[in-house]
Amino acid sequence: MTKRTSMAGLSLRDLEYIQSIAKEGHFGRAASICGVSQPAISQQVLKLEARLGFSIFERQGKHVSLTPNGQIVFRKVEILLAEARELLELSLGLNNSLEGKLRIGVIPTLGPYLLPLVLKSIKSAYPNVQISLFEEPTQILEVMLTKRELDLALVATEPKQQMLVSLTLFFEDFIFACPKEHKENPGLPVRWSEVLASKLVLLSEEHCLRDQTIALCDRVNLPENRVASSLEMLRHMVALGEGAALFPALSVSGPDRFGGLTTLHPIDGGNFGRYIRLAWRNSDPRAEHLEQFGKFLRSQMEMPSMAKLYKGRC
Repeated sequence: MTKRTSMAGLSLRDLEYIQSIAKEGHFGRAASICGVSQPAISQQVLKLEARLGFSIFERQGKHVSLTPNGQIVFRKVEILLAEARELLELSLGLNNSLEGKLRIGVIPTLGPYLLPLVLKSIKSAYPNVQISLFEEPTQILEVMLTKRELDLALVATEPKQQMLVSLTLFFEDFIFACPKEHKENPGLPVRWSEVLASKLVLLSEEHCLRDQTIALCDRVNLPENRVASSLEMLRHMVALGEGAALFPALSVSGPDRFGGLTTLHPIDGGNFGRYIRLAWRNSDPRAEHLEQFGKFLRSQMEMPSMAKLYKGRC
Protein backbone atom coordinates (compact mmCIF):
# COMPACT_ATOMS: atom_id res chain seq x y z
CA MET A 1 0.00 0.00 0.00
CA THR A 2 1.32 3.44 -0.95
CA LYS A 3 2.15 5.52 2.08
CA ARG A 4 0.13 8.72 2.22
CA THR A 5 1.90 12.04 2.63
CA SER A 6 1.14 13.53 6.05
CA MET A 7 -0.97 16.69 6.05
CA ALA A 8 0.61 17.88 9.31
CA GLY A 9 1.77 21.45 9.10
CA LEU A 10 -0.63 22.42 6.28
CA SER A 11 -3.99 24.15 6.65
CA LEU A 12 -6.45 26.00 4.42
CA ARG A 13 -5.64 29.12 6.41
CA ASP A 14 -2.02 28.83 5.27
CA LEU A 15 -3.22 28.59 1.68
CA GLU A 16 -5.31 31.75 2.16
CA TYR A 17 -2.15 33.51 3.38
CA ILE A 18 -0.29 32.47 0.23
CA GLN A 19 -3.15 33.62 -1.99
CA SER A 20 -3.39 37.03 -0.33
CA ILE A 21 0.36 37.66 -0.30
CA ALA A 22 0.67 36.67 -3.97
CA LYS A 23 -2.16 38.97 -4.98
CA GLU A 24 -1.09 41.92 -2.84
CA GLY A 25 2.68 41.57 -3.29
CA HIS A 26 3.05 42.76 0.29
CA PHE A 27 3.01 40.94 3.65
CA GLY A 28 1.47 43.86 5.54
CA ARG A 29 -1.51 44.32 3.22
CA ALA A 30 -2.06 40.56 3.08
CA ALA A 31 -2.00 40.35 6.88
CA SER A 32 -4.60 43.12 7.10
CA ILE A 33 -6.88 41.33 4.62
CA CYS A 34 -6.52 38.04 6.51
CA GLY A 35 -7.10 39.67 9.90
CA VAL A 36 -3.75 38.74 11.43
CA SER A 37 -0.55 40.57 12.32
CA GLN A 38 2.31 40.85 9.85
CA PRO A 39 4.77 38.91 12.08
CA ALA A 40 2.21 36.10 12.43
CA ILE A 41 1.63 35.72 8.68
CA SER A 42 5.38 35.95 7.96
CA GLN A 43 6.17 33.28 10.52
CA GLN A 44 3.48 30.95 9.20
CA VAL A 45 4.73 31.30 5.62
CA LEU A 46 8.28 30.53 6.74
CA LYS A 47 7.01 27.36 8.46
CA LEU A 48 5.18 26.31 5.31
CA GLU A 49 8.24 26.98 3.13
CA ALA A 50 10.31 24.84 5.51
CA ARG A 51 7.68 22.09 5.31
CA LEU A 52 7.74 22.18 1.47
CA GLY A 53 11.50 22.45 1.21
CA PHE A 54 11.68 25.53 -1.02
CA SER A 55 10.86 29.25 -1.01
CA ILE A 56 7.43 30.31 -2.24
CA PHE A 57 8.22 34.03 -2.21
CA GLU A 58 11.20 36.15 -3.12
CA ARG A 59 11.56 39.01 -0.61
CA GLN A 60 12.60 42.34 -2.14
CA GLY A 61 12.45 44.86 0.65
CA LYS A 62 8.78 45.54 1.36
CA HIS A 63 7.72 43.95 -1.93
CA VAL A 64 7.44 40.20 -2.43
CA SER A 65 6.93 38.14 -5.57
CA LEU A 66 6.43 34.46 -6.35
CA THR A 67 9.44 32.30 -7.13
CA PRO A 68 9.13 29.88 -10.10
CA ASN A 69 8.24 27.10 -7.62
CA GLY A 70 5.93 29.52 -5.87
CA GLN A 71 4.02 30.16 -9.09
CA ILE A 72 3.33 26.41 -9.38
CA VAL A 73 2.20 26.34 -5.76
CA PHE A 74 -0.01 29.40 -6.24
CA ARG A 75 -1.88 27.84 -9.16
CA LYS A 76 -2.62 24.78 -7.05
CA VAL A 77 -3.60 26.95 -4.09
CA GLU A 78 -6.18 28.78 -6.24
CA ILE A 79 -7.75 25.45 -7.22
CA LEU A 80 -7.76 24.04 -3.68
CA LEU A 81 -9.33 27.14 -2.13
CA ALA A 82 -12.00 27.29 -4.84
CA GLU A 83 -12.85 23.64 -4.17
CA ALA A 84 -12.89 24.23 -0.42
CA ARG A 85 -15.31 27.13 -0.82
CA GLU A 86 -17.49 24.96 -3.05
CA LEU A 87 -17.51 22.33 -0.30
CA LEU A 88 -18.85 24.94 2.11
CA GLU A 89 -21.45 25.96 -0.47
CA LEU A 90 -22.45 22.32 -0.71
CA SER A 91 -23.52 22.34 2.93
CA LEU A 92 -25.86 25.21 2.09
CA GLY A 93 -27.06 23.40 -1.00
CA LEU A 94 -28.12 20.41 1.11
CA ASN A 95 -30.55 22.58 3.06
CA ASN A 96 -34.15 22.93 1.98
CA SER A 97 -33.85 26.60 1.10
CA LEU A 98 -31.45 29.17 -0.30
CA GLU A 99 -29.52 30.74 2.57
CA GLY A 100 -26.29 32.59 3.27
CA LYS A 101 -24.32 34.82 0.94
CA LEU A 102 -25.50 35.27 -2.64
CA ARG A 103 -23.33 37.28 -5.02
CA ILE A 104 -25.33 38.58 -7.98
CA GLY A 105 -23.83 40.35 -10.98
CA VAL A 106 -25.88 42.48 -13.34
CA ILE A 107 -25.15 44.32 -16.58
CA PRO A 108 -25.22 48.15 -16.46
CA THR A 109 -28.09 48.46 -18.96
CA LEU A 110 -30.35 46.37 -16.73
CA GLY A 111 -29.43 46.70 -13.06
CA PRO A 112 -30.55 50.28 -12.30
CA TYR A 113 -33.97 49.64 -13.85
CA LEU A 114 -34.77 46.03 -12.87
CA LEU A 115 -33.40 45.83 -9.33
CA PRO A 116 -35.68 48.51 -7.81
CA LEU A 117 -38.64 46.48 -9.04
CA VAL A 118 -37.64 43.16 -7.44
CA LEU A 119 -35.35 43.73 -4.44
CA LYS A 120 -38.19 44.18 -1.93
CA SER A 121 -39.91 40.96 -3.00
CA ILE A 122 -36.56 39.08 -2.97
CA LYS A 123 -35.82 40.17 0.60
CA SER A 124 -39.32 39.17 1.64
CA ALA A 125 -39.18 35.75 -0.04
CA TYR A 126 -35.54 35.02 0.98
CA PRO A 127 -35.06 36.57 4.43
CA ASN A 128 -31.99 34.43 5.20
CA VAL A 129 -30.06 35.41 2.08
CA GLN A 130 -27.43 38.18 2.22
CA ILE A 131 -27.14 39.60 -1.29
CA SER A 132 -24.09 41.40 -2.65
CA LEU A 133 -24.48 43.18 -5.99
CA PHE A 134 -21.85 43.68 -8.71
CA GLU A 135 -22.32 45.71 -11.88
CA GLU A 136 -20.11 44.79 -14.84
CA PRO A 137 -20.40 44.18 -18.61
CA THR A 138 -21.44 40.68 -19.73
CA GLN A 139 -17.95 39.40 -20.56
CA ILE A 140 -16.60 40.29 -17.11
CA LEU A 141 -19.63 38.79 -15.36
CA GLU A 142 -19.09 35.47 -17.17
CA VAL A 143 -15.44 35.42 -16.10
CA MET A 144 -16.43 36.17 -12.51
CA LEU A 145 -18.95 33.33 -12.59
CA THR A 146 -16.39 30.82 -13.88
CA LYS A 147 -13.88 31.95 -11.24
CA ARG A 148 -16.53 31.48 -8.52
CA GLU A 149 -16.45 35.18 -7.72
CA LEU A 150 -20.20 35.35 -8.44
CA ASP A 151 -23.09 32.97 -7.86
CA LEU A 152 -25.58 34.45 -10.32
CA ALA A 153 -25.58 36.95 -13.18
CA LEU A 154 -28.44 38.87 -14.77
CA VAL A 155 -27.53 39.18 -18.44
CA ALA A 156 -29.12 39.79 -21.83
CA THR A 157 -27.31 37.16 -23.90
CA GLU A 158 -26.91 33.39 -23.85
CA PRO A 159 -23.80 32.50 -21.80
CA LYS A 160 -20.78 31.61 -23.95
CA GLN A 161 -18.95 29.58 -21.32
CA GLN A 162 -19.85 25.86 -21.42
CA MET A 163 -19.89 25.58 -17.63
CA LEU A 164 -22.68 28.19 -17.39
CA VAL A 165 -26.41 27.59 -17.73
CA SER A 166 -29.22 30.12 -17.81
CA LEU A 167 -32.95 30.57 -17.32
CA THR A 168 -34.93 33.03 -19.43
CA LEU A 169 -36.82 35.49 -17.21
CA PHE A 170 -38.61 37.70 -19.74
CA PHE A 171 -38.36 39.36 -23.16
CA GLU A 172 -37.71 43.10 -22.92
CA ASP A 173 -38.84 45.19 -25.87
CA PHE A 174 -36.72 47.92 -27.39
CA ILE A 175 -38.15 51.43 -27.53
CA PHE A 176 -37.22 53.88 -30.28
CA ALA A 177 -36.16 57.27 -28.89
CA CYS A 178 -35.55 60.31 -31.05
CA PRO A 179 -35.30 64.09 -30.72
CA LYS A 180 -38.68 65.81 -30.52
CA GLU A 181 -38.19 67.62 -33.83
CA HIS A 182 -38.02 64.27 -35.62
CA LYS A 183 -41.44 63.11 -34.39
CA GLU A 184 -44.12 65.29 -32.84
CA ASN A 185 -46.40 62.56 -31.44
CA PRO A 186 -44.81 60.68 -28.52
CA GLY A 187 -46.07 57.18 -27.87
CA LEU A 188 -47.18 56.43 -31.41
CA PRO A 189 -45.70 53.22 -32.84
CA VAL A 190 -43.06 53.45 -35.56
CA ARG A 191 -42.31 50.99 -38.33
CA TRP A 192 -39.00 49.16 -38.33
CA SER A 193 -38.15 50.82 -41.62
CA GLU A 194 -38.21 54.19 -39.84
CA VAL A 195 -35.71 52.91 -37.28
CA LEU A 196 -33.41 51.67 -40.04
CA ALA A 197 -33.58 55.05 -41.79
CA SER A 198 -32.50 56.92 -38.65
CA LYS A 199 -29.07 58.09 -37.59
CA LEU A 200 -28.47 55.91 -34.53
CA VAL A 201 -26.23 56.72 -31.59
CA LEU A 202 -24.67 53.57 -30.07
CA LEU A 203 -23.30 52.51 -26.71
CA SER A 204 -19.57 51.86 -26.28
CA GLU A 205 -18.09 48.47 -27.17
CA GLU A 206 -18.25 46.78 -23.74
CA HIS A 207 -22.06 46.81 -23.79
CA CYS A 208 -23.87 43.87 -25.37
CA LEU A 209 -26.75 46.25 -26.19
CA ARG A 210 -24.46 47.87 -28.76
CA ASP A 211 -23.89 44.52 -30.53
CA GLN A 212 -27.61 43.76 -30.42
CA THR A 213 -28.45 47.14 -31.98
CA ILE A 214 -25.84 46.71 -34.72
CA ALA A 215 -27.07 43.19 -35.47
CA LEU A 216 -30.74 44.14 -35.57
CA CYS A 217 -30.16 47.19 -37.74
CA ASP A 218 -27.51 45.54 -39.93
CA ARG A 219 -25.26 48.52 -39.31
CA VAL A 220 -21.54 48.64 -39.97
CA ASN A 221 -19.50 49.37 -36.85
CA LEU A 222 -17.69 52.49 -38.13
CA PRO A 223 -15.06 54.34 -36.06
CA GLU A 224 -16.80 57.69 -36.68
CA ASN A 225 -20.08 56.49 -35.16
CA ARG A 226 -21.04 58.54 -32.10
CA VAL A 227 -21.05 56.44 -28.94
CA ALA A 228 -22.16 56.83 -25.33
CA SER A 229 -20.55 55.14 -22.32
CA SER A 230 -23.88 54.54 -20.54
CA LEU A 231 -27.62 54.54 -21.15
CA GLU A 232 -27.94 57.79 -19.23
CA MET A 233 -25.40 59.52 -21.48
CA LEU A 234 -27.13 58.01 -24.51
CA ARG A 235 -30.38 59.56 -23.28
CA HIS A 236 -28.70 62.97 -23.03
CA MET A 237 -27.23 62.71 -26.53
CA VAL A 238 -30.63 61.92 -28.03
CA ALA A 239 -32.17 64.84 -26.14
CA LEU A 240 -29.54 67.16 -27.63
CA GLY A 241 -30.39 66.01 -31.15
CA GLU A 242 -27.25 63.97 -31.90
CA GLY A 243 -29.36 61.12 -33.23
CA ALA A 244 -31.88 58.45 -32.30
CA ALA A 245 -31.35 55.28 -30.25
CA LEU A 246 -32.88 51.99 -29.17
CA PHE A 247 -33.52 51.75 -25.42
CA PRO A 248 -34.55 48.73 -23.36
CA ALA A 249 -38.13 49.36 -22.25
CA LEU A 250 -37.39 49.22 -18.51
CA SER A 251 -34.84 52.02 -18.84
CA VAL A 252 -37.45 54.45 -20.19
CA SER A 253 -40.44 53.36 -18.12
CA GLY A 254 -40.09 56.23 -15.66
CA PRO A 255 -41.06 59.93 -15.95
CA ASP A 256 -39.66 62.15 -18.68
CA ARG A 257 -36.68 64.06 -17.24
CA PHE A 258 -35.94 66.11 -20.36
CA GLY A 259 -39.04 68.26 -20.64
CA GLY A 260 -40.21 66.71 -23.89
CA LEU A 261 -36.88 67.01 -25.73
CA THR A 262 -37.19 63.35 -26.75
CA THR A 263 -40.12 61.24 -27.89
CA LEU A 264 -40.47 57.50 -27.22
CA HIS A 265 -42.12 55.04 -29.58
CA PRO A 266 -42.90 51.31 -29.50
CA ILE A 267 -41.84 49.48 -32.65
CA ASP A 268 -44.38 47.69 -34.85
CA GLY A 269 -43.85 44.76 -37.17
CA GLY A 270 -41.97 42.20 -35.08
CA ASN A 271 -40.25 41.33 -31.82
CA PHE A 272 -37.42 43.81 -31.39
CA GLY A 273 -35.74 43.45 -28.03
CA ARG A 274 -33.65 41.15 -25.86
CA TYR A 275 -34.12 38.12 -23.61
CA ILE A 276 -33.18 38.75 -19.99
CA ARG A 277 -31.58 35.69 -18.41
CA LEU A 278 -30.29 34.52 -15.07
CA ALA A 279 -27.02 32.56 -15.37
CA TRP A 280 -25.09 30.34 -12.95
CA ARG A 281 -22.48 27.54 -12.95
CA ASN A 282 -23.84 24.10 -13.73
CA SER A 283 -21.42 22.70 -11.13
CA ASP A 284 -22.74 24.84 -8.27
CA PRO A 285 -23.98 22.57 -5.46
CA ARG A 286 -26.90 24.96 -5.01
CA ALA A 287 -27.87 24.83 -8.69
CA GLU A 288 -31.38 23.54 -7.95
CA HIS A 289 -32.01 26.35 -5.49
CA LEU A 290 -30.52 28.93 -7.86
CA GLU A 291 -32.89 27.77 -10.58
CA GLN A 292 -35.81 28.10 -8.17
CA PHE A 293 -34.60 31.61 -7.37
CA GLY A 294 -34.70 32.36 -11.10
CA LYS A 295 -38.22 30.98 -11.40
CA PHE A 296 -39.25 33.21 -8.51
CA LEU A 297 -37.86 36.25 -10.36
CA ARG A 298 -39.65 35.17 -13.52
CA SER A 299 -42.96 34.89 -11.66
CA GLN A 300 -42.48 38.41 -10.33
CA MET A 301 -41.82 39.79 -13.80
CA GLU A 302 -44.89 38.00 -15.21
CA MET A 303 -47.20 40.04 -12.97
CA PRO A 304 -49.29 42.46 -15.11
CA SER A 305 -47.96 45.50 -13.24
CA MET A 306 -44.41 44.45 -14.13
CA ALA A 307 -45.04 43.16 -17.65
CA LYS A 308 -46.38 46.51 -18.84
CA LEU A 309 -43.01 48.07 -18.01
CA TYR A 310 -41.01 45.89 -20.41
CA LYS A 311 -43.64 45.26 -23.08
CA GLY A 312 -42.96 48.45 -25.00
CA ARG A 313 -46.01 50.50 -24.08
CA CYS A 314 -44.87 54.10 -23.80
